[in-house]
Amino acid sequence: MRDRFGRPVTGLRISVTEKCNLDCFYCHREGCFSGSREMTAGEIGKIVGLATEFGVSKIKLTGGEPLLRKDIAGVVTAVTASRVKEVSMTTNGTLLAKVAGKLAAAGLDRVNISLDTLDEATYKRITGRGLLREVLRGIDAALSAGLTPAKLNMVLLAGVNEREVERMIAYTSKRGIILQLIELLETNGADFETYHCGLDGIERNLGKRAVAVRTRRSMQARRKYILSGGEVEVVRPMHNSEFCAHCTRLRLTPDGYLKPCLMRNDNLVDVLSPLRAGDSEGVREAFVKTIARREPYFRMD
Repeated sequence: MRDRFGRPVTGLRISVTEKCNLDCFYCHREGCFSGSREMTAGEIGKIVGLATEFGVSKIKLTGGEPLLRKDIAGVVTAVTASRVKEVSMTTNGTLLAKVAGKLAAAGLDRVNISLDTLDEATYKRITGRGLLREVLRGIDAALSAGLTPAKLNMVLLAGVNEREVERMIAYTSKRGIILQLIELLETNGADFETYHCGLDGIERNLGKRAVAVRTRRSMQARRKYILSGGEVEVVRPMHNSEFCAHCTRLRLTPDGYLKPCLMRNDNLVDVLSPLRAGDSEGVREAFVKTIARREPYFRMD
């Protein structure tokens, strides 16, 4: 099913919990606010099953921090019961070393690990916690468990970590990890004017060094730079009409609301209530309504 701008819906990003064990000062909380309920693993699985009727084939599990759910392996199992092409997870990696094998056994395909720095002091400054070593162990465990291709998400922050890009490229290239350089969003709690870091210079440098440059239209037209020994993707969502024009994703909040766009909270649709009432047609109607409400946040008039 396509929205009125002709965009298909192929991905569903599911926040399985609001809880997190880090306190990153720039966190946008996946655009979610505190709710009074939380979906069970079975309910998540049922929603995914109905989502596939509308063309959803890729599932991303997020949080908060999804690994804080004690039943996270059960969530993965419930999701993989449906016919989807890929089930991945975004995690801060602090708890990954203990459960990577279980997640792989449950059917998780790959992971995105959020890591903005390899410097312990900078890591603590960003996250409020001294857990960098745990994250590095989690990355190694994910690779050993076959949760690949793994991606490392690095949000660029002016005056904080923008000088670490080369170090991060070296680290990810050595381990066969794809590095994603992500532009800071204006929806977070950080001072956007202070911490926003332009990516033009970084992209020019990558373009000069790359053996190939590809544009991933299915991934919001982001550019991928193929380097000798590594890959770097650049994610630039701010004031980017091309990024929004190629969005194919819906979001699902931890308390069971379908969210058409990360940047907005005024057009959510309750999907959990009809599910709990046993109204499968009501769930389908929630998807239809949500897709109808989708529109590019940044777009050319």
